[in-house]
Amino acid sequence: MTLALRHRLRRRERSFALPRSGGYLTDGHRLFRVVSQFAFAGDRVLASLEDCLTLDVRAYAPSELYELRLRPVRSDVAALEDGERA
Repeated sequence: MTLALRHRLRRRERSFALPRSGGYLTDGHRLFRVVSQFAFAGDRVLASLEDCLTLDVRAYAPSELYELRLRPVRSDVAALEDGERA
C-alpha cells in the first residue's frame, strides 16, 4: 500500500469516528455493536461490527461504513446529560 493511499484512508477514518469497542451504531433500521475499531489487515483498513439481530460479525472498510450512513447510539443518560448542559 502506498503512503498516499494510507494517508487517504487514515483521513477517511478520522471523518468517520467509531465508538470504542462495545459501543453501538445504527442506520435507523439495524443495530450494530463495535467489536473492533479500525486496524490494518494487510493492505486494508477494517473495523469489525456485529449485527445485533443475527449476531454475525463482519469486517467493514471505512468507505463501506460511510456508505451505510451509520451514527452512534447514545444512551438516555448521555442524552439527558447533554440536555442539562444546554
